[in-house]
Amino acid sequence: MLKINYKLYLEKYYYENISLIDILKIVRYVQFKGEYKFGFLMKKYNFFTKHVDLTLLPDELKGSFSKTVKQEINRATKDGIIFKIYNLDSQKKIDFYINYYNEFANSKNLHFNISKRNILPFLDNTLVTYSEFNGMILSMHRYLLDTASNTVIFVESSSHFRLIEEDEIINRNFIGRANRFLHYQDMLHFKEKGFTIYDLGGYGIDTEDNSILSINRFKDGFKGKLIQENHFESYPFVVLKLFYKISNLLLGKLR
Repeated sequence: MLKINYKLYLEKYYYENISLIDILKIVRYVQFKGEYKFGFLMKKYNFFTKHVDLTLLPDELKGSFSKTVKQEINRATKDGIIFKIYNLDSQKKIDFYINYYNEFANSKNLHFNISKRNILPFLDNTLVTYSEFNGMILSMHRYLLDTASNTVIFVESSSHFRLIEEDEIINRNFIGRANRFLHYQDMLHFKEKGFTIYDLGGYGIDTEDNSILSINRFKDGFKGKLIQENHFESYPFVVLKLFYKISNLLLGKLR
């Protein structure tokens, strides 16, 4: 369980119980894992994800993946791609990671950048990993670690394949293999550290959005079990969010 106290509101991650007093506070529960008992007293947002079982033996874990994913992992290993941990133990490293992800996001026109606000409150529960080839970073992953439930949650992935000039070796397919390889190595690392659940960080349900469906297909390659863990927001939080939205719209019109 993670609790982040911002200036105006509170966010609680991966809780199994909701405090009755929180209904009156400005609070948001993310991926609530318990049984919700307060009816319409909080606003619910359906959220689905996939869990991969890390209690499996390494060969069993890889054996559960799709044929394509297994082949990609094996080929990446033969190619000499290696797994490394990127410790966010200095401001310089934090800034590098933020810039690396934002360059990726901009290259994909995601219209969402991260900042220190997305990193610093979670720093003690964060791990970043990356795949490397000949000294070049091919892909990076960021995770949140919930030790209370032995769950590791995949937050985001980034790579610069759109920014790398293709050659005979490093191209989009090469980096795609590196990304699947990295997921598997991440799973092995977290398994060794005692984590039992690898949360793939969300799964699109009842959607026709091709970009979401493409991400779903990627995650399906690692199999896993479909899980529903909804978000809940107190109505004071909903009002605050609406206030910010209206304020931003008005400011946009004034500019």
